[in-house]
Amino acid sequence: MTERKQAKTSIRSYLLRRILLGLISALLVGIAALAMAIAYGRMNPGANPRGDGSASGDALEFDGSIIIDPPLAMPDFTLRDQFNESVSLSDLRDNYVLITFGYTNCPDVCPLTLNEFRSIRESLGSSSEELAFVFISVDGERDSPDALRSYLALRDLDGIIGLSGAEDRVRALGIDYGLSFEMTTPDKRGGYLVNHTAGSFLLDPNGRWIRRYQFGLPPHRIVADLEGLLAS
Repeated sequence: MTERKQAKTSIRSYLLRRILLGLISALLVGIAALAMAIAYGRMNPGANPRGDGSASGDALEFDGSIIIDPPLAMPDFTLRDQFNESVSLSDLRDNYVLITFGYTNCPDVCPLTLNEFRSIRESLGSSSEELAFVFISVDGERDSPDALRSYLALRDLDGIIGLSGAEDRVRALGIDYGLSFEMTTPDKRGGYLVNHTAGSFLLDPNGRWIRRYQFGLPPHRIVADLEGLLAS
């Protein structure tokens, strides 16, 4: 093969490699973008504040918070609190109500969320009296009123209402919040985890859902939003 032919072959091979590398790079970028879009969609349900695939009113999202507009009137429900007293959502009327779902054996998300509740309550000072903080268990089998009372006291979570009830009752009331939860397969000792919807839900004094705060939103951002609502 002549030097000219060798040169042409080398150039052609080089160009083919460059084209191939370009196609691979474009494919990888596309996969990465798709993965990010899917992840973002799971964390931020956009115009669907429930995040359950249903079309349910309009919502405006900003920095991890979703404004429910127009507000959604939420059905009443009744559960037992940590003192084994019957508590209904309607009992908290005339106050803003901040609700989160979780369970006392949760290893990560729930303790963080409840710590944020405590931080929010302390930051609001006397204004926190206009706000009810509610922790609803998705593990009624283990989270009896006594278990809730011990857990909240141990974590110094005064001022937080712990509620629990039968699984079917919690699932029924959770439908309106887009709540989903599922128990993992028990281990040899019978222990299990519960995968559940994270974040918190804010109801206004009329019992209407007005905010959806995503898990991970810094407490000071929630405090600022609440201060604005309480001052209005």
